[in-house]
Amino acid sequence: MLNRVAATSPVRKAPTEDTKVKVKQNDMDGLAGYQLRLAYVAISRHFATAMAPIDLTQKQTGVLWLIGSNAGVSQIALATELGMDRASMMAIVDRLEDRKLILRERSRQDGRRQELYLTPKGRKVLAQSKTILAAHERWITDRFSDEEVETLLSLLKRIER
Repeated sequence: MLNRVAATSPVRKAPTEDTKVKVKQNDMDGLAGYQLRLAYVAISRHFATAMAPIDLTQKQTGVLWLIGSNAGVSQIALATELGMDRASMMAIVDRLEDRKLILRERSRQDGRRQELYLTPKGRKVLAQSKTILAAHERWITDRFSDEEVETLLSLLKRIER
């Protein structure tokens, strides 16, 4: 017998005493990875809430943006750029195509290659996402000076490479 996970999100329960207790972080507070993870969680939650009206995830937004900037790009090139496996990229592209935000066309140069393009609806949703993303970025960066934002980005890029 197969165990199946419910297709819907779990219902959030009302806060209990356990959820109100402050857990001591002790030495974890000084760990860069721990602080990055906490920041990532906060940023991801804010992003999800901000993008809920247009129903886009972080990955879908990134893929839509890159297709908009690179008309005719392939799924493989997108997966490579975003550090994703091909199967995950295919699922994202399928979802965007199902929503009529992108379309796939067979390459005229290489019949095995699928080129990706935004549809008119995709361009509209991308414009909406950029407006939302600008506000989301302000939510992140408003707590820092311009110089601190430059430093933060520089430091994060060192980790990325």
